[in-house]
Amino acid sequence: MRTVEPDKTLTRYLLGKLSQQERIEVEDRYLSDGEFFDELAVVEDELIDDYVRGKLSRSERELFEQNFLSSRARQERVKNARALMKFADTHAADARLSLWQRLRSAFSLGSPAMGLVLATGLMMLIVGGPLLVIQMSKLRSDLKGLQSEQLAQNDRTEELKQELAQQKQQNQALNESLARERAERGQLEQEVATLKEQQQQGPPVVVLGFGNIESKGGSPDATRLNVPRGAETVKLQLDLLKDEYQNYLVLVEDAGQREIWRGLLQSTKVAKGKAVIVRMPSRIFTTGQYKLTLSGTTNNNDYEVISEFNVDVTRK
Repeated sequence: MRTVEPDKTLTRYLLGKLSQQERIEVEDRYLSDGEFFDELAVVEDELIDDYVRGKLSRSERELFEQNFLSSRARQERVKNARALMKFADTHAADARLSLWQRLRSAFSLGSPAMGLVLATGLMMLIVGGPLLVIQMSKLRSDLKGLQSEQLAQNDRTEELKQELAQQKQQNQALNESLARERAERGQLEQEVATLKEQQQQGPPVVVLGFGNIESKGGSPDATRLNVPRGAETVKLQLDLLKDEYQNYLVLVEDAGQREIWRGLLQSTKVAKGKAVIVRMPSRIFTTGQYKLTLSGTTNNNDYEVISEFNVDVTRK
């Protein structure tokens, strides 16, 4: 197998070694890039060849049988590859044996050198003609077989495209489902925090303003947020220049750009207009830098980024 880095990634993809995010990236590129798809087909053929010839390690062979051979079409490809390898090895052995027999026959005539040359030439004229016809017939037969194999390969390629497209749809549906569950959990946390505020004095509201997209002054400095010991809730106010969306999605990411919280909220009236009030459990924060992204939606599917906020959290 080739050792170019992209081929290693494709081999790990075919063996099922990639993470879900890496697998989605490969499938997105595969469906949109024809050259990348051709590269995947080549790596797949090489992987099948290595498996048939026993060149895979024990762990790779187990992953190949567990993940790659999951469909009937791929099992047929491996079966055809074995048959083709056996056919090629058998005919190569026959060709070597035939050559040795001709050489031994030629040098056992016991005639002078010139007579040997003439006898050999005569034998080539007598035997070579029919042999050439036989070889041509065999080549034609092999060519037809290769053409049939190419057609089958094209069919398998289309089938693989359909399988990958279906898998991509399933992954997309799963991601959307997870996003909805996170947003619903954020809503529930908002409701719980509101009930607690009604029972006791809630945490002070930290006003973040308009962020660095609506505001015209460029990227603002990070807002300092002190989380006191024992605080259960963090309450933030994200001001709106225009209240033109049915719902607002708030995403919170840490310094490593990992999402730690999301909530689908609605605007509320404040002293200076409209804002989105965000109530989050304080346990999601540690001392460090965070980014909040506010997006708007009218159908809970298509979101438009409105503002971004930089927050510097300090836990006491």
